[in-house]
Amino acid sequence: RDGFTLLAMGFTGKKALQFKIKYIQAFNSMEATLKRLPAGKLDPVAQADLAVTRANTAKANALYKIACKTTSESAKQALLAKAAESITGEMTIPVLLKKEYSAGEVAKKVHASSGQMVGRIANRLGIKAEQPGQNEYGRWANSKSQHSDKEVPQWMYFEQGVKAIADELKRVKGMTV
Repeated sequence: RDGFTLLAMGFTGKKALQFKIKYIQAFNSMEATLKRLPAGKLDPVAQADLAVTRANTAKANALYKIACKTTSESAKQALLAKAAESITGEMTIPVLLKKEYSAGEVAKKVHASSGQMVGRIANRLGIKAEQPGQNEYGRWANSKSQHSDKEVPQWMYFEQGVKAIADELKRVKGMTV
């Protein structure tokens, strides 16, 4: 909880740190007070709410710890968003920092014949990162297979990846004219 609170309150500076410390101390004090109360003093609804809050906090804390250990920036963003959602009920941290396009979407954007053609061009240019990973051209994501219930890796293109594909198509068309 303390680590998540420090993360979620992404303020910086001396005053912000003091505020965060006071915030954490207030929650710790509240928890200590609740532990001192006999169980019969809280009505059943309040006890249930407290149990749900504890479970959500534990889930958020576990997700936060996993996010801190990952080297994938996209996975870290997704885990932190899930941690925030466990506490707030909302996705408070944006998962996608960049617009992403599937090979099919890139094909439409650059007037290529198919997503498969886009994939072949990307492979020829060597713009795909090793799995799992990302680079300036795009990132690997898991998506549902079109022909089964399995999840399969899919290369998602960033704007720079779309530009590289478009430039290569122009270059190839220029050679054949």
